[in-house]
Amino acid sequence: MRRKAEETVKNQVDHTKDKSWNLDDVIYELRVHQVELEMQNEELRDTQIKLEDSRHKYFDLYNFAPIGYLTLDEKGLILDVNLACSSLLMDEKFNLITTAFIRFIDPDDRNKFHHHIKNAKKTGNKETTELKLIKKDKSAFYVHVETISILDENGIFKEFRIGLIDITSQKKAESALRKRNKKINKLLNVEIDDYDKAEINLEKLINNLRSSNRELEQFAYVSSHDLKEPLRMITSFLQLLQKRYADKLDQDANDFINFAVEGAKRMDNMINDLLDYSRIGSNEIEFEYLESEKIVETVLTNLEPLIRDTHTIITYDSLPLIYANEQMMIQLFQNLIGNSIKYHRETPEIHISATKSDDEYIFAIEDNGIGIDPAHIGRIFTIFQRLHSREEYEGTGIGLAISLRILQKHHGMIWAESELGKGTIFYFTIPDYEGINYENFF
Repeated sequence: MRRKAEETVKNQVDHTKDKSWNLDDVIYELRVHQVELEMQNEELRDTQIKLEDSRHKYFDLYNFAPIGYLTLDEKGLILDVNLACSSLLMDEKFNLITTAFIRFIDPDDRNKFHHHIKNAKKTGNKETTELKLIKKDKSAFYVHVETISILDENGIFKEFRIGLIDITSQKKAESALRKRNKKINKLLNVEIDDYDKAEINLEKLINNLRSSNRELEQFAYVSSHDLKEPLRMITSFLQLLQKRYADKLDQDANDFINFAVEGAKRMDNMINDLLDYSRIGSNEIEFEYLESEKIVETVLTNLEPLIRDTHTIITYDSLPLIYANEQMMIQLFQNLIGNSIKYHRETPEIHISATKSDDEYIFAIEDNGIGIDPAHIGRIFTIFQRLHSREEYEGTGIGLAISLRILQKHHGMIWAESELGKGTIFYFTIPDYEGINYENFF
């Protein structure tokens, strides 16, 4: 470039002038540098034009691609989307930025997506899956998902890049094919075998039981709610009678009134517990991702006075992320931990752990309490069943029945292993299914 600049200047310089004059030499050098800079500027302008052209090509390829592209940060918030993705979700690009992508995933597939991106980040490879998404207008569609994790120059995770391909038509075609095959089988007089008939009868029975359970739950709620008012009136009048005529009644009469008041209080507690039990079945349940350890920490805060008074020692391992209802999980852990504290024979010691088994988590709450006779373990989850007198231990005998009901709503199980004088271990399971349909549980 220097040589070209010198040649350009030589062609422009008047050679008749005296070369010995230093000022001419300076001017010559300045002209050479000037021409050199002009040539550099010209190259930079050409490079800038090429870069701008490449940027426009990338913009067109990215935005007008038939595949939806989006970028997520580590928390799952949308950093960028192309026009195809914006069209798929039926929302404007500026509305999607900083929005949690999980909001557009059908609740049944959210756990599946969580494992998908977790694997993409862990392996560093391209991961694929299929998801059911929900548009802004609440309509559903299906997509094939391809995800890779991107690292920065220091090898630290930067973002997820995801491609979405609409496969709704494919899914509809598969469904239509299944229906067509079903019609063909019917035309060919393919009879339903005994197993299929039994399955149909079982499904009808299950639907009838669900309907009966809903009616019973509603009856229990209404009945217990209506019983509280007359019970409150009885208690009030008994206490008023005792207050006004205590000095006119003998000791037996006062004792009888006390017994009646205590009985009314116990009945009020039973009604409150029955209301809690019925609400589990009647309320609409919302599921979300929960950290088990935070649930346990909340319960320990709630039980802090009882833990302090009984000098209870509670430890727990690292606990998993679960998909469940928060309030029900708090109630479940509180019932089981409170139960272990209540039935103690020395300084209560409780340990909480969890293990992964196939498609579920198995939680264990182990104590060093008085234990349970194995012959009576089958009774402890029945409503209002007690193994001890009220004089020995307070309570209505409904806490474990509520725990069982909560686990049924989460499609889990609960059981206990125990030996008298050697403590008890309560086990319960929480599913870790991918794409499980919780609507079928109610």
